Amino acid sequence: MGIRLLVFSLSLLLLISPTLSAQTQAVSPSELREAISDAAKTRQKHRNDVQAFFSSAAARKAMKVGKIDYQRVQIAVATLSPEELAHLAARTNQLQQDFAGGVLDNQQMTYAIIALATAVFVLIIVAAH
Repeated sequence: MGIRLLVFSLSLLLLISPTLSAQTQAVSPSELREAISDAAKTRQKHRNDVQAFFSSAAARKAMKVGKIDYQRVQIAVATLSPEELAHLAARTNQLQQDFAGGVLDNQQMTYAIIALATAVFVLIIVAAH
């Protein structure tokens, strides 16, 4: 009796297991493609936002004052991770809003731009080690 129950249980398990695994696919290929596409679009938007910020006349002037090479900043921005890029994009967008809203004067804006450009280089150095 014990052997029959064991054989029956094993055969039932072998029949049910493939059926369950076929029904529980975690992510469909189309969902995966869509997620990858969305991530790429988001990264590109963040990169465009940051590069537009650093290429503005005010940012170029501030970087010149701080003796920071604009081209090196643009190249460094392209190498940031998606998380770092998202954080930097949020900071640059907030900085632009603060300056437009009169929260920051020209000198404060210059210091903030120099600090952000320097932060980009620090992130690259830390990532390299």
